[in-house]
Amino acid sequence: MNCSLIILIIFIVFQSVDLFSQETGNKTERPSVGLVFSGGGAKGFAYIGLLRMFQEVGLPIDYIGGSSIGSIVGGFYALGYHPDSIMAMIRAQNWDDLLKDKVDRKYIAYEEKEYGEKTIISLPIKKKKISVSASMYQGQEVELLLNQYLSPAYKITDFNNLPTPFLCIGTDLFTGKEVLLDKGYLPMAIRASMSIPGYFSPVEYNGRYLVDGGVVNNYPVGEVRNMGAKIIIGGDVQHQLYDTKEQLSSIMTVLEQITSFYRVRANIIGDSLTDYKINYDVDYGILDFSSYDSIIAVGERVARSHYTEIKALADSLNAIEYRPMKKFQARPLDTLLIDSILFRGNKKLPDSYFYSILRKSGRQKIKVTDLQKYIRTNYGSSYFEKVTYSIENKGNKSNLIIDITDGGIGKLSAGIHFNNDYNVGLILGGSFRNVLGRNSKLFADLCIGPDPRLRVVYLSGLGGKAAIGIGADLFSFKFDLYNKDVKVNKITFTDYKGSLFFNYSFLNRFNFKTGFEYEYFGFSQEIHTDTTQDPSQNFSSYGTLFASLSADTRDRAYFPTRGFNATMRGEYVMPLEANWTQDLFTNSPMFFIKYDHNIPVSGRLVFQPGLFAGFQFRNEDSPPLQHIFGLGGSTTTNYIGTYAPFTGLQFIQIFGNYSAVARMKIQYNFYQKLYLTFKADAGAAVSYDDELFIGKNFLCGYGVTASYDSFIGPVELSVMGSNLNKGPLFFINIGFWF
Repeated sequence: MNCSLIILIIFIVFQSVDLFSQETGNKTERPSVGLVFSGGGAKGFAYIGLLRMFQEVGLPIDYIGGSSIGSIVGGFYALGYHPDSIMAMIRAQNWDDLLKDKVDRKYIAYEEKEYGEKTIISLPIKKKKISVSASMYQGQEVELLLNQYLSPAYKITDFNNLPTPFLCIGTDLFTGKEVLLDKGYLPMAIRASMSIPGYFSPVEYNGRYLVDGGVVNNYPVGEVRNMGAKIIIGGDVQHQLYDTKEQLSSIMTVLEQITSFYRVRANIIGDSLTDYKINYDVDYGILDFSSYDSIIAVGERVARSHYTEIKALADSLNAIEYRPMKKFQARPLDTLLIDSILFRGNKKLPDSYFYSILRKSGRQKIKVTDLQKYIRTNYGSSYFEKVTYSIENKGNKSNLIIDITDGGIGKLSAGIHFNNDYNVGLILGGSFRNVLGRNSKLFADLCIGPDPRLRVVYLSGLGGKAAIGIGADLFSFKFDLYNKDVKVNKITFTDYKGSLFFNYSFLNRFNFKTGFEYEYFGFSQEIHTDTTQDPSQNFSSYGTLFASLSADTRDRAYFPTRGFNATMRGEYVMPLEANWTQDLFTNSPMFFIKYDHNIPVSGRLVFQPGLFAGFQFRNEDSPPLQHIFGLGGSTTTNYIGTYAPFTGLQFIQIFGNYSAVARMKIQYNFYQKLYLTFKADAGAAVSYDDELFIGKNFLCGYGVTASYDSFIGPVELSVMGSNLNKGPLFFINIGFWF
């Protein structure tokens, strides 16, 4: 027999005599087992392997305690989740989005998608001045996740009454002292315990202002012994202090180093009280949550290396008194039984704004999925910095608390952009809420560069999803004029536009607008060649009655993998200068449609068909130049709505009174944030006296785009060709579309 195994058995026998021999009559009392998990961020996923081994060897745990990630994994196990269920939950999350409070776009208000999603940095405005948040993220999505999975405990206010008694640790931000969390609302206790300072916002809990318990006590063994545990099994994923400058290469490693100094003493005490210590050498960072499979695999390997001693412990305990394993069958609840609903923190909007699935009073059953959708939809309105919920139990009543954190008056943002079509631009933006009346929004974007643009939109809510809108769109841009593939001139368009409209959005995915636009438009030629256009080079007035229906169901604005983006618009364009009507332009009813779909083929491959079509209702009409249809370039969002990209053509290379384009793309995410997109377009744009689909007018283009999804927006290089242009065309895009 192996010598080390003999020594281990002898040790366990003597330990059994020394530790376990507490006689009650003629019967030896079985000692209780406590489990303690340290904090360590994503590295805590390694604990899954140890929990699975407990199930395998038949070792019941009597008490559980933890800090930070240890409180999450330990809390789930204490509530009765099977290790395999915890692992499935971990694998089901998009951790990048979860940790950055990114909600699914279906919950984001339509106007926020329409006018947002194009800047690099945003700074909130609070109390009439630019401010910096106390943390990078509010933990919005983390709280909803904890609320969902810990819902079976929503009526339990004493954590000793969980299937396995449980505690976790927080740190009082005012006193710097540890706070024992063993009573109250379980999801928020765990949320407080894992509030990494500077990354997640602190939590107000039971009258204290708390951050991560790991700041002062990342390994709460003494607290678990005080619960009654006689034997302690400890899992520890903490790193040793860094000792080189190269290791301190990020904000998180520096922060981790600073907080590690304060918990050294607690770790020493914890180690001295631990009977079975499992140390994990996990070569990942505390925020490497997306590496869950690799971390779990490390945990399985480390747990297996301790199998013999854990199995021997389980056998020795069962020899004293056999206890079957508890049933680990916890599942998130479908419904909550609520007695009343209270709103906390709401200052700028009436409580009636929030009622939808919720009744004002009376006992009611609320589906957890509906409640979570409701919370995310309110958060997606961008009126608030944070919207979450908790359950307050008083006596035999459970009250639903909707916690609202005001978002301030708005934010200022900035970004950069460059492409071959619209040159380089610095984008400055601002979005403001409830500044010019309740339930109102104001958006402003300014692009500073050779092709400048200023866009301002004000929406005043009419209750529900409806609003009255006022807008201004001022822009100027240049493009080359072609005769087929020969460049013959350079044109500058300048348009000053104002609009008044009715706006209605529903399901955050669909939007209807109807109203009137006034334009003051003019253009100039670099080379004076077309004298027939001389009158229109002076600025002139136009009016447009319009109605549009738009939809955006995409999962992402850039590199989407599912959903579609579409616009249908009908307009009646009227030159308002009477002396022009007969000579140049006439009243023109027009219609166009844009549609782009994203169909996932596999985890990395997306098929993206699309179309663009536009026409005039009468052949004799002659709309002004900014309303006819133009094809060419690779910019997906143009200053003028009737212009559409076409692979292999120069920017607005073809004009026409009628247009039809079918496009096909195949997007392949071949490595992390790197993409290849294969593109092919076919169609035409012709004047009213020509036929759309005859051979001489038919256009086809093809190309491939290599892209990187960077923090400043897409970085793209395209190589394209077509039957109209000789030789390849190259297109470069850097930054978000504007």
